[in-house]
Amino acid sequence: MKFVCPIFLFFFNIGLVTAQENYPKPIKTKTLLFYIQHSNNYNTYLYDINMNGQTINSIDPIKEYRILYATDSSKRPLTKMQKKLAYGIVLKSSRDNLYKFNLAATDELLFYLNFDKKQPSKIYVTVNNQKMYLNKMFIQLEKAVLLENINIAYILFYGNDYNSNKAVVEKFILK
Repeated sequence: MKFVCPIFLFFFNIGLVTAQENYPKPIKTKTLLFYIQHSNNYNTYLYDINMNGQTINSIDPIKEYRILYATDSSKRPLTKMQKKLAYGIVLKSSRDNLYKFNLAATDELLFYLNFDKKQPSKIYVTVNNQKMYLNKMFIQLEKAVLLENINIAYILFYGNDYNSNKAVVEKFILK
């Protein structure tokens, strides 16, 4: 059994890497916090810190938008439906430059934006008891016959461990 586990882990990790082969990587900017990609196409959903000069916009601290890599690579705002049902930010609370939010698709996961003028702002989240700074998410969708029946198989969270800063990947399955 000791031999089977390492082999399973090897193939599981290979599967995580190949799940997103050839996906475009958005350009890392000073304001980019994290991005989301999914298995349906290459379109990417990005989340930037929303600044008013040197201070954060406390009413709307995160600006969300998309890049249409599947067509012409143009940058566009989220549609009303995307914002309301899936990729939009739902701000839960804010205090002392710490913003708590979730994505419109689920309130199972809480994200935190920590704003500090002296260092780059970061998002952190706890997935499977692993607290991490978030870089990107990849959503594996189940194959569906109709667009309205799209379900999420799982979500991969890529980031760095909150304490050690080592690279981590966590697989999350919605309940």
